Amino acid sequence: MTSPSLSVIIPVYNAQMFIAEAIQSILNQSFNDFELIIIDDGSTDNSRQIIQSFNDKRINYLKNDANKGIVYTRNRGISESKGEFIGMLDADDVAAPDKFKIQIDFLKKNKEFGMVGSWVKFIDENGNKLNGKWKLPASPETIPSWFLFKNYFLQSAVLYRKNCFNNLSFTKGFDILEDYLIWYQILKKFKARNLPKYLINYRIHKGGVTKKHDDERRDKEKKVFEIMFRDLGIDTTDRELDIHLLIREGAIITNHEVLLEIEKWLLKIVFHNNKNKIYNQALLSKVVLNRWMKVCSNVRIINFQAAKICLASQLYRILLKNIFITGGADNG
Repeated sequence: MTSPSLSVIIPVYNAQMFIAEAIQSILNQSFNDFELIIIDDGSTDNSRQIIQSFNDKRINYLKNDANKGIVYTRNRGISESKGEFIGMLDADDVAAPDKFKIQIDFLKKNKEFGMVGSWVKFIDENGNKLNGKWKLPASPETIPSWFLFKNYFLQSAVLYRKNCFNNLSFTKGFDILEDYLIWYQILKKFKARNLPKYLINYRIHKGGVTKKHDDERRDKEKKVFEIMFRDLGIDTTDRELDIHLLIREGAIITNHEVLLEIEKWLLKIVFHNNKNKIYNQALLSKVVLNRWMKVCSNVRIINFQAAKICLASQLYRILLKNIFITGGADNG
């Protein structure tokens, strides 16, 4: 029996309100050569009955013997997959009909890319479109530098080459943020980008993981950043990681001491990259400059000292020198 080109994996846990729409969005794909692996992670609602109501030979329904968590379930899906390409869809999201055709065409034409995402629209629990869209325009060359500051992909939007997972898997203990870490690892070996097309409707609802686990997500982000900065040659302190999260979160700055700490931390990042050459100097410098300007826009101290720190920072001299000597790029 010929293996399918594409394996789509949907992890499911108590998703009875949304799982039917998610499944139907895959069965309606214009690209037909796929298997749909649906893994029930110990649901206690009617998810199983809804899944089994679909009669399609492309569906491979699996059930964990207990609630094992998203890391175990994603890894099980990968191990069961037969396709050259792997797509993940969260059980409450909806894929556009041409999503996989567009992404597979891109990966077939661009062999150096290991994964490709897309732009994202938001919907509510009833499927109504919400205001705002997630446009992710950074170039493939700039994305690794952006990853030092924020996650630049959405799991449901991403399509992988299966060989991206050679010697890699989602890491136990990083539930909620398992995608950020594995994408960072993939970006060390492969190029990646987000196609400028809206191929996913991402659902915002009260039961969503990001709403329920904000404190846990913040803790896991610190651990991911700690790994990233260790690779850059920095053994971070707890305070430095807290400062970095202030930058990532776009926090409001209300005192000079924190502003100076942020400046010092950004200078440290640039210094270590200039020393160890992990990231393209010009592209990282442009991302850091973007973040510093964002920080300054969030300063709520109206006095000369704050203005002097923001406008006369030595960051400008160092970053602009890096940018103009080796060339700039997009801001993302």
